[in-house]
This record gives sequence, C-alpha cells and structure tokens, in this order.
Amino acid sequence: MAELLHYLDNAEKVFVFDQVYPLSAATEQANQKKLNAFGMLAKLNPFKRPKEDTVLLSKHVLRYEPFWHVVTTRSVDYSRELTYPVEIGNAYAKKILINGKEYSIAEQGNKRSINLQGVEFSHRKLNYEDHLDGLLRDLKKGALANYINKYKVQEHTVLELPEAIAPQLRLPMLLQKIRQTLDAEVINAHEFQEDIVTIEKIYLYYRPVFAFEFAWTTEDKVGVIEVDGLTGEVIENGQWFKEKLQAITTREMLFEMGSELAGAFVPGGGTAIKVIEKITAS
Repeated sequence: MAELLHYLDNAEKVFVFDQVYPLSAATEQANQKKLNAFGMLAKLNPFKRPKEDTVLLSKHVLRYEPFWHVVTTRSVDYSRELTYPVEIGNAYAKKILINGKEYSIAEQGNKRSINLQGVEFSHRKLNYEDHLDGLLRDLKKGALANYINKYKVQEHTVLELPEAIAPQLRLPMLLQKIRQTLDAEVINAHEFQEDIVTIEKIYLYYRPVFAFEFAWTTEDKVGVIEVDGLTGEVIENGQWFKEKLQAITTREMLFEMGSELAGAFVPGGGTAIKVIEKITAS
C-alpha cells in the first residue's frame, strides 16, 4: 500500500531571527577582508592583485536567508510470513500433531526438528529530524540547529521582509527528501496494514546576513563579503542572491498545501506546485 500523509495542526510555522550584530561592526569586518573577496589566487598574484585603493564598496544589504527545520515520523504496521524451526528432543518421535495438523520430523546430523509456518505482525516507528539550508549549501554540521538554540526568534504570520531570499530548496523537494530518507530504512514485509508519515514540524526560519559587494575597479570584477547578522562570522567568498520573496508574503502563501501536499508522498498524486508559485518572485 502507498504511504499516507498525516499533517498535524500548526505543523507549519515561519520564524525570523532578531538581528544581533550591528551594521557598523559588520561594515568594519567586511572592509578588513575586502581584498579576499576575489579569491585567494587573485590576492597572491604578484603582478595583478587587488589593493586597498582599487577595491571599493559598491553596495551592501541586510538580507534574510532561509533554512528549514523538519520533524517527521513514519509509523508502520506490517506482517511477514516466516518458517519457525522447532527442535524435537524425543529421539524416538516420528511425527508431531499440533492443533490437528501433522508435522513430519526432519533430521539433520544429530538434530531433529519440525518447521512451523507463521505470520508475524509488527509495528515500527521511524523518526526523522533535520535542519536544511534553504539555499542548498553545505554548512557546518549543527550550525543551523545552534541558531535556534542560542538566538531569539519571532513567529510571523505575515512576512514583510523585502530582502528575504526565496528558498532554492522548495517545499516539494524538501518533502521528497524526507520521503527518501524514511524509505531508506529497510522493512522486510509481505504486507503493509498501515503506513503513515506524520509531519510534526516543518518550520521555515529566516536569519539576518549582511552582504557587501566590492568592486575591483582596475579589473572590472566584483566580489562579495558576507557577515553573519547573529554571530558576526565572516565569509570571504560570498554570494549576491537576486531571487527575493514578494514584499509581503503570508504564512498561508508559504504553506498552502492541503490535499496537494500528499502528492509528494503518494505516487501518481498531484504535486504541491502552487507552493513554488506563491513564494517566488523575479
């Protein structure tokens, strides 16, 4: 049978972190690292490398980058047919009668046994929890969870963040990853009585990041220095993201799933493509 999807009430939420690191400190950090914005090879080139007077700040922005926190459970009831060997200790027994059914005794070496056919009925619960970068980058393990544990957030039902970046890890992609992870656990079964995936949490977080674009005036090149708006950590080889959310986006627009959400789990169902259309803007 196909997996069924159970979606808990209030499973979907949107949070925005309060900015901790000030713009003045972030600007100072970025200026100190600006010569590294074009890569290490450019900096070490003895004939043509960026210099303090040829690298100028062209623009900067406080943007909000997305990441997901998901908690799901797969609950499975299943059965499988097995053969149980039962050793017979009586060396003189020729056959065994159990509940009116006769069993012949098989001999192998010094062992004598009968084989009983049975059906096992089992229940398993598989848990999945993860934090995934919404921009599909490989971040330090535990970094995203650490943000949640250490810094203050505000829940939003209406998102008014003109500089919020649209997730590249779209909701259908995220649900497909959950499904693949849960299905990777091997369950030896002849028949499934019930197979339910419960979405307990699917939270979308936005964290502040300063981005400073520097122009290498003599080479017509640009580079980006990023400064984490929570920790103050500097990323020298940064990016400038163009795909933003709409100026005002409601939680319902971000999480308009309903019955279409099941399409990510049930083969042949409709996909939640409306979610993509609602959250992206050119």
